[in-house]
Amino acid sequence: MSAPGLLTLRENLNPPPTEPASSPVRFYRPTWVEISTHCFASNLRQIKQWVGPNAHVLAVLKADGYGHGALPLAQVAASQGAAMIGVSSLEEGIHLREGGVEIPILILGSIYPLENFNVALQYNLTPTVSSLEAARHLSQIAESKNTVADFHLKIDTGMGRLGVSPLGAKPILEWLMTQKRVRLAGVYSHFASADTDPGFVQEQMNQFHQVRDLVLHHGFQGVLFHMANTAAALRFPQSRFNLVRPGLFLYGASLVPVPKEIQLEPVLSWYTKIVFLKTVPAGTPIGYGSTFRTQRESTIATLPVGYADGLPRGVSNKGWVLVKGRRCPMVGRVTMDQVTVDVTDVKVDIGELVTLIGRQEGETISADDWALWAGTISYEIFCGITKRVPRVMIP
Repeated sequence: MSAPGLLTLRENLNPPPTEPASSPVRFYRPTWVEISTHCFASNLRQIKQWVGPNAHVLAVLKADGYGHGALPLAQVAASQGAAMIGVSSLEEGIHLREGGVEIPILILGSIYPLENFNVALQYNLTPTVSSLEAARHLSQIAESKNTVADFHLKIDTGMGRLGVSPLGAKPILEWLMTQKRVRLAGVYSHFASADTDPGFVQEQMNQFHQVRDLVLHHGFQGVLFHMANTAAALRFPQSRFNLVRPGLFLYGASLVPVPKEIQLEPVLSWYTKIVFLKTVPAGTPIGYGSTFRTQRESTIATLPVGYADGLPRGVSNKGWVLVKGRRCPMVGRVTMDQVTVDVTDVKVDIGELVTLIGRQEGETISADDWALWAGTISYEIFCGITKRVPRVMIP
């Protein structure tokens, strides 16, 4: 989409305060994020095709869909045939249920205190269980509600966070054989380094296979076995079992090379506009601490976006933005609400569209670029875009 088209759309979404809003998204500061539901759906279809018909897909939408907006993307995931949705907490699951999402939702994080299993059952959320104590507590709550509670058993094969050890799984399985109020719906683990250490991937899978064999030996039926995140699903077919858990892939990014058969489509674009311009002589200090001084007569643009919006302060004097399809450097420190950019080599006016993440006239800046400048990972860039930045869903 060209810059003029983008400007027209933004103006329609950003009406003057004296006019009625022409969009459900109403904002006045010209800084916003666009989320392409089409691209999200395309990425989901591609991972489904890549892993094949024997593995279902659990769409990971924790952290508000990695900062993209969990509810609308959950609805897209359901329409595209995702078998489940994964979230981190009861609060995230409740948000989706209250928004009308009906497909199974797995709580990937720990539920504590254990009395909160009541809430999971109330909202038909599938909890993770990591101990015999938790399983017993879930059974008691299900008994009190005269229902049967599904859960997934978490196995720690080397991540060192949640999960019972492979040896500790046996007494839980033996106990479950005698129970009628809880049902083992899934068994899963989590790779620690699927993007960097194939040897440790195999070591973790060997441990998981031992538990899987034990589950099958005890006669449990219809159990979902899952380990594979994006990196594992792409690199290690043997890790897919009968369910995979893509996360970053769904949003159009990956920490590992993507096969040429897959065309990832970035879901998120981040825009702002120039709100102030000034021309200054050589030697002019810019920003807090005067960490940048112009080397020539320069045109400096002020953008209404800062670290309170999720723009990492660590990209000060390192980051770039797109203006009229050209990369322009950020100069001076990123502040809470504003950042300054050197646009000397581009003829611009106040109100000019600026792309922070996305494509403009053939040039692209990605979340990976921002992560490199900030010394972090793209996950943190996505999740760090704060709630005060409006999300505009586009087809």
